Amino acid sequence: MCGFVGIYKKVGLTERNKSDGRKMSYAIRHRGPDLDKVYEGEKLIFAFRRLSIIDLEGGSQPFISEDGRFSCVYNGEIYNYLELKSELEQKGHTFVTNSEVEVMVRMYSLYGAGFISRLRGMFSFLIYDKENDVIMAGRDPFGIKPLYYHCDYEGIVFCSEMKGFFFDSGYKDFGVDKTLLQHYMTYQYVTEPDTINGNLSILPKGSYMLYDGKENGRIDILSYYKPIFSPNKNTTYEQKKVRLREAIESSVRYHMLSDVPLGSFLSSGIDSAVITAIASKIAPGIKAFTVGFNVKGYSELEDAAAISSHLDIDHIKLQCTLKDFTDNYEKVIYHLDSPLADPSVVAIYLISKEAAKHVKVILSGEGSDELFAGYRQYSSAIPTSRIYALPNFLKSFLMLLARLLPDHVKGKGLIIRGCTPIERRFVGNSFVFSEEEKKGILRTFDSNVHYSQRTKGIYSQVSSYSPIQKMQHCDLNTWLPSDILVKGDRLSMAHSLEARVPYLDKEVFKAARELCDSDKITKDTTKFILRDAFADILNKETVMRPKLGYPVPVRVWLKDELYDWAAKIIKESTATEYIDSSAALKLLEMHRSGKGDYYRHIWVILTFITWYRLYVSDAENTKNRILNSEL
Repeated sequence: MCGFVGIYKKVGLTERNKSDGRKMSYAIRHRGPDLDKVYEGEKLIFAFRRLSIIDLEGGSQPFISEDGRFSCVYNGEIYNYLELKSELEQKGHTFVTNSEVEVMVRMYSLYGAGFISRLRGMFSFLIYDKENDVIMAGRDPFGIKPLYYHCDYEGIVFCSEMKGFFFDSGYKDFGVDKTLLQHYMTYQYVTEPDTINGNLSILPKGSYMLYDGKENGRIDILSYYKPIFSPNKNTTYEQKKVRLREAIESSVRYHMLSDVPLGSFLSSGIDSAVITAIASKIAPGIKAFTVGFNVKGYSELEDAAAISSHLDIDHIKLQCTLKDFTDNYEKVIYHLDSPLADPSVVAIYLISKEAAKHVKVILSGEGSDELFAGYRQYSSAIPTSRIYALPNFLKSFLMLLARLLPDHVKGKGLIIRGCTPIERRFVGNSFVFSEEEKKGILRTFDSNVHYSQRTKGIYSQVSSYSPIQKMQHCDLNTWLPSDILVKGDRLSMAHSLEARVPYLDKEVFKAARELCDSDKITKDTTKFILRDAFADILNKETVMRPKLGYPVPVRVWLKDELYDWAAKIIKESTATEYIDSSAALKLLEMHRSGKGDYYRHIWVILTFITWYRLYVSDAENTKNRILNSEL
């Protein structure tokens, strides 16, 4: 919906602070091209960029209460704001706009920070109480909408995207935290609430912050929502299926609240097909958008076309070329803020660009895999848990035997995984470099650092969970907020397109949390209950089709068409303090010659090198390119 900047200084704003606020706002102008507005107080500046979705005429921000006590900037959508507004009207409150932001400010004035738990939607916001000199910052339950911040002895600065801090004169230059870089090499992203810079943070999902100016800038960060799985064995499968369908249909209906054109992303899988099918019943003729590449096995266009034909909807297809990919790669890395080496990012950027030509709001299927156990790794938890239940002496023998077997022997990996605690081997849906592999490529490698340190606290919360539930919980707290939702938000908003994710709704999670493992995974089918619940509105091929997930032919291209391009990035790297270029080139050559499948390792390296140039070594040039509207 929008983007915003907030700068608070304890002793009052300077002219430089005001200039910073405007430049920071310009850096995120893509988030809101419809309105550029600034509020300046004695200690506080709010700068706002609006993408008009609801109440096109009256929803201007920053919003200032009639008595001048409260000011607010907000990004996102509150889908139950009309119910909350009605509740307040029944108590005698009158409203001057039809926007969510006024409802939020009234709720805060009545109930304090606890009002955030009443919100249903995706959001990040700042509310300043001038009388008490307190800022409340809040973020939605799943981390759909971002909020970065940096604080020092002078005050605190907020921004919807990290790139805004290029222009915060109180923030030192972007840098690299060596420990977080080492973890990035495994995860392919930096897990929230940290950023790779180390001294810049993200407000945790499902949390709010209270910054107290009267208490010398004391900060309290409190959690108001924690998604916990709690299988209900007292409810029948059919009852759960009915409740799940009702929750998803209701969520889609809420997510379609808009005063502007709305569409849907459509892949070949069940997640987006369900969303699109429901949406097409509510709004017949809705536009659906699919991206593909002209490489065998890397296009969902044909299958998506069959779904759109079955649903009788307007289907817009985008077939991308290698040139499209390389021409847009740098801008994609820039828009992502942090290094995020997910090969699908360019495809998402390109289909968002196409969709933005037709609609302002897009529905998307993110979150389904984490809620309903859709990833292949979850299926492996069943046989590996049986191995792990064996006596320790037998597991030790099996592990020794497995290590003696050649890599190509079927079952070797299963035995090793089964003999290893899930907390030690599963750190989220993505796993790239092992610690052993990092030694030869990462110049700053520290043997005292291990990738499992990032998830130790996450697993400690769910020691009684089943293996599948543990993996889901881990993904909900790593992969989903730090990879899936980052690319979804940044790459859609790069084109002033608002992406909405109906599966990541509190009411949908209430239904999902009660599912047993057997409801979600059968012998050969993931997300079983979701497929079953909507089998009547989709054809059988769609219902049972396995997940592809924005397939991009990077593995193939790096062996041929992208080889020279990748080698050039490595040879011209300015990140040699961190990445050994010779070792990286050797890895690229091994991939080309077929001595191993290292495309994801190479992609992690290329992404970091490119990000480092844009945000660190060539930062001054990047700042100039932003101000010159080149980025």
